[in-house]
Amino acid sequence: MRRGVLPSVIAGAALSLSVAGCGVSDQGARPGVAAEVDGQTLQLGKLDRAVQDYCEVLASSDEGEAVPKAAVRADLARLWAQAVAVGEIAPEYDVDLPSGPVQRDFVERAWESLGEIDDDNYESFEWLTWVQLRVNDPLLAIGGAIVAEESGQQADEQTAAARGTEAVEAWLDENDLELNPVFGHLDAETGAFAGDALSVPVSDEARAGVKSPPFSPEQVAGLPASQRCGPAVETPQVQPGA
Repeated sequence: MRRGVLPSVIAGAALSLSVAGCGVSDQGARPGVAAEVDGQTLQLGKLDRAVQDYCEVLASSDEGEAVPKAAVRADLARLWAQAVAVGEIAPEYDVDLPSGPVQRDFVERAWESLGEIDDDNYESFEWLTWVQLRVNDPLLAIGGAIVAEESGQQADEQTAAARGTEAVEAWLDENDLELNPVFGHLDAETGAFAGDALSVPVSDEARAGVKSPPFSPEQVAGLPASQRCGPAVETPQVQPGA
């Protein structure tokens, strides 16, 4: 597994984590706040800068495919919330978390296969790396500890991921995770959001694309360029008589 944060909307994600137990608050997050849980907040400006920097690097990369920017935006917000949850419940299962700040050379190596990390985008990729370091291996360790505690057996990776995710979801539900309504509606079955890209009106095609991952080339190609994340796409040509 490569060490870049890959939202579950992008092919190659290590874990596809659902937040079925947590939804967009009926009351709505405070203005400027992307997500809030247990007194911790993610500022919308920080999230949008990370999305912009991530998408710009992805656009120049040979890896990955274009996806709706709205999906990346919402996915990163929920991954941040899961990282917070992991940090809170890890001590209960004697799971160690990375200590101290993330070193720059580690961040650069983590993303070198995707693109160049420079002074302009470093802060965003440092944050994305911090999220991954808490959502991947520690979550698996939590799940493995739960299985061992319950059965005395060693869990495989899939089982550990499922049990760790259950523990994360339960914590987020108990601590009233609030996601900004700008992300749209959370589909509990798919874990996907139907929402806009950057708080601007979007087309029916954009909303349909966000609702139903994996996204078809037609769905992504039908989005305005400002609402796509990743390499440029071309509208598939329909052959006569097809």
